[in-house]
Amino acid sequence: MQSTRGTYSDRIAEMDLYLAEIEELDEELRRSPGDSDHSAEKIIQKDIFLKILKANALLMIYNLVESTVTNGIGEIYDKLKSKRITYSTVRDEIKKIWFAYKFRQVFQLDAHFLSYKNKALEIINSIIGGESIELNKNFMSFGGNLDADKIRKVCIDHGITFKVDNNCKAGVRLNDVKIKRNALSHGTMSFSECGRDYSVSEITKIKDQTDIYLRCLIDGMEKYYDEEGYLLSNF
Repeated sequence: MQSTRGTYSDRIAEMDLYLAEIEELDEELRRSPGDSDHSAEKIIQKDIFLKILKANALLMIYNLVESTVTNGIGEIYDKLKSKRITYSTVRDEIKKIWFAYKFRQVFQLDAHFLSYKNKALEIINSIIGGESIELNKNFMSFGGNLDADKIRKVCIDHGITFKVDNNCKAGVRLNDVKIKRNALSHGTMSFSECGRDYSVSEITKIKDQTDIYLRCLIDGMEKYYDEEGYLLSNF
């Protein structure tokens, strides 16, 4: 799980740098009313810009969440492939995921009875022949809907467990981040509208709670990865 941790550390560092710059701008605006070098129009423009930056911070936090889940699960899938793990040796959760993954491929074609028949035969032969399981992390499509509940479901579907630190409030702020991310992505809310709802300190608090939650998640995925929790024999 070193790749996932490394990528995560880099992105958290980016977030910290970004938020530090936002905080500096926020402090500058707080001083501006008494500064004769700043015109009223310029202060208004900077205030709007700050709102946009705060809204963009929420997008960055959501992207951090989705990339962490995708990268962590992707590393587990890569290990299944590299160790040539077979269908008969994995726990039921992985069997179901693999079966769904294989059948999903039919829908990428002009699906009809023959397509389903051929795919079923391919799956049966793969199991009987002891072929190694191969899964692609791109099979997981979250559609911008990752929050704490969805992450727990992804983990349950794989048989992954992790303990959440009380300081992150069970990841409750992830739902707000998800909602705002979708509103911005779908254009139902402007960046300045979104940003005005949050102070810089609140954005930082959301980032900190998300950071705690995701580190707990990574710990759980790493334990699953290292102890080969995907194997039936280790269940």
